[in-house]
This record gives sequence, C-alpha cells and structure tokens, in this order.
Amino acid sequence: MVSRKTRVFVLLVSLTALLLVSLFPVKAANQITLKVVIGPDTEDNRAQNLVTLEKIKRFEAANPGIVCKPVPFTYTTRQDFFIKQASRSAPDVLDVWATECELLASRNWIIPLDDYIKTWDKADWIIPSAFDPFRYKGKIYGIPFAGYVKHVIYNKRMFRENGVPEPTLDWTWDDFLNAAIKCTDKEKGIAGFAPMTKGGEGGWALTDFIYQAGGECEVYENGKWKAVFDSPEAVTALQFLKDLKWKYDVLPANWSNGWTDVYNIFGSEKAAMVFDADWGRNVAINGQGMDPKDIGVAIMPKGPGPKGRHMGVQGGNFYVINALSTREVQDAAWKWLTFELWDEADIKALAASADSFRQQKQYRAQFEYIPLKPDSPYIKARQEVFAQNADVFLSWGSEEFLLKLPETAHIEPPIEAQVLYAQFLAPVVQAVLSDKNADPAKLLKEANARFQKEYLDHVN
Repeated sequence: MVSRKTRVFVLLVSLTALLLVSLFPVKAANQITLKVVIGPDTEDNRAQNLVTLEKIKRFEAANPGIVCKPVPFTYTTRQDFFIKQASRSAPDVLDVWATECELLASRNWIIPLDDYIKTWDKADWIIPSAFDPFRYKGKIYGIPFAGYVKHVIYNKRMFRENGVPEPTLDWTWDDFLNAAIKCTDKEKGIAGFAPMTKGGEGGWALTDFIYQAGGECEVYENGKWKAVFDSPEAVTALQFLKDLKWKYDVLPANWSNGWTDVYNIFGSEKAAMVFDADWGRNVAINGQGMDPKDIGVAIMPKGPGPKGRHMGVQGGNFYVINALSTREVQDAAWKWLTFELWDEADIKALAASADSFRQQKQYRAQFEYIPLKPDSPYIKARQEVFAQNADVFLSWGSEEFLLKLPETAHIEPPIEAQVLYAQFLAPVVQAVLSDKNADPAKLLKEANARFQKEYLDHVN
C-alpha cells in the first residue's frame, strides 16, 4: 500500500510537470519552424508588419504543423545577409534584388525551384522571360513578384501637334531622334527629351543607351568578372547622348536633373519624352496635374548597327529559398512563398483602395510591371477592378506592348551596380553634357579601368 506522503509527492511532481509543459510547450514531433521576413520594428514599417503578422495567422491555420518565426530583415546590404547566413539566422524565404542571382546561386546559398514550379498551378501564368534574371546554369532560382522594365513615356498631344507618328514596336534611335527634334521648341522652353543626369540616376540612365547599342557593363568570362563599358557600343551610346545636347540641342537648357526632376519637367509639358519605370508618371499626373490621356507608352527604341536592340533596364525583386535550410523547411518555404500570391485577397485589397484615392482626389497612377501573361486569371481580375474604378485607376499599354515589354528587359549589372552608376558612369555623363570637347571614348576607357581595378579585381 502506497503511503499518503508518497501519493502527495507523486501528485506534486505531476502538477509541476503540467505547469512546465504549459509554460514551455514541447515541440510536436512533426512541427516545422519557418523563419519568414518581417520589416524592422520602425514607425514606417509597423503598418506593413501588422499585415505580415495577420498573413502568418492565416498561413499557420491553413498549414497545421508549420509555425512561422518572424525575422526582422531587409535585403539592403549584402554584408548584412552574409553575416546572417554565416550564423544560420537568415530567413528561410527571402526577397532579393534582381541583380543577385549569380552571387547567391554560385555560392549555393539558394536552391533551384524548377521541381516546385512544375507542380505549381500558377506557373503557366508567368511570362517565361520574366524568370531570366534568376536563371543560372539552366535552372530557375527565383520567382519574380515585383519590378520594372524601363521604357519611354511621351506626350501624345505634343506628338500629334508636331506631326510626329506615335512609336511602334520596331521604332529606332532615328525615330526617337526625329521625335525629339520635332517636339523641341527652345523659345517656349520645351525639350524633345529630358534624361536623368544627376546622381546615380545619371549612370543608371546611360546603361539604357549602352544596352540599346548592343553593349554591356559587366561580363563573366573564364571564371572572372570583366568591366566592358568602354566597348565601341558603349562609346556609341555616350556619343549619342552627347549629340542630343551639342549637335541636336533637344535637351532642357538645364540638363542637370535627377529622378523627380525629369517627371516634373514632363508633367509641366516642358519635355515631350522621358524614360520611366514605374512611379514617374505618378509625379507628372498627381504632382503637376498632367492629363493622363496625354501620356503614351513605348518600348525603348532600337540602337544602331547589327548589335542594336530594344533594351531597358529591368530591376525589382524575386522570392528565393535559403539553401542552408533543411529540405522539410524548404518545402514549407515554398508554401509560404506561394501563399496568397496573385490571389483573390490581393484583388479585394486593390478594389478596397479605390475610395482612398477618390477621397484624396488623386489617381492611382503608377505603372506596375507584373510578370504575368495578359490572359492569366489574376491580370483579368485586375483589369475588371481597373475598369470598375476607371475614374481613379489608370493603366497603360496595349496587349502587344505588355507582351513585348519583358522581351526588352536587361538586368542590372550584378556587381556593385549602384557604385557603378553613381561613381563611374554618372561623372562621364555630366562631363559630355558640360563640355562640348569631351571625348566619350577616353572618358569611358578611364572609368572602365578604374572600376575594374577598384571593384571587379577584388571580387575576382
């Protein structure tokens, strides 16, 4: 017979065990912990972080056995990611810049997604070329979800009044130049074209012309990175920009303009054409009161010679899965990556935002590059929302334009793109526009050699 003291002791042990379990629950045998990205806890992130936390609740309810652990993280510097990756504290699902595929895939830090994509019911929605920035050695390493492809926006009324035909899908630099010349009116202070020339935007904009002429900025050859923006094609591009100023005089009298500046110029109808990616026309319409009906869109003009092509910089973000995660976590990461992506919840949120624009007496005027086919269910649903809210929701481009645009995309330089733009290419742009006697070939040769020595040689 068990004594009363023994029974009391056993009871106390049992109660203690129950208390410990309630305070420190034991992880279920099949429970998977998934590290997902949430923004740092700052005032400007809090609204979006609440949205993410609500999404986590819905995801966990739909996927019993997976528990999400929010990890404050933003892919703003590679160094921060390197540190987290080394300590295995980086998220299991990441969204990274479109420039990062070579870096991450070559180091086996992200996994190929081809097997997942084969069984994904939305895979056929995506325009195949939209995967290109994250193709590496024949495999797909990322899912595009937000981005841009630079193109031309032009003032349709100014084209019409000056007898300029609207751009076609096969227009060239000659057509672009003809339009710029005919629309320029120096007495009225109107320029045919307003390029970005100040700050990093100046270098960013020059690369569009380099790609159109058939040139490149960086290439990977024999296991090493090589700077090549001193090529004959790159020189042709810089010379063309110089000629727009000194030979044809179609640029604004004050040519030193940054990102916002050119859209203010365009919106005030002091320029007939500018390059845009996504948000520029929002400045022109909501900031300057430009009539949305006057804005046309065109793919980039084709550069000269046998290497000439329709090209504009493509940037944006891709979802990737961390290769250091276990296979079961990677499977969970794929579920998170595709959860509510391009679904009805997003469409409902879009429709709900219309009243806010009406109350503010503004338009939803940005151009969004969504990497989906025009006949995909998501795009069709968006079109219905836009049609129902045409008084505040603006869209641009024919189906032909929207299908062609991804084919004109050129990814940004993979190594130190922002440094290249601001410190090496922008100065040569400013040099040729401020000095009629500046030598494009000499400037590019010197800048190319310095970038190779100061950056690419260290990477190699």
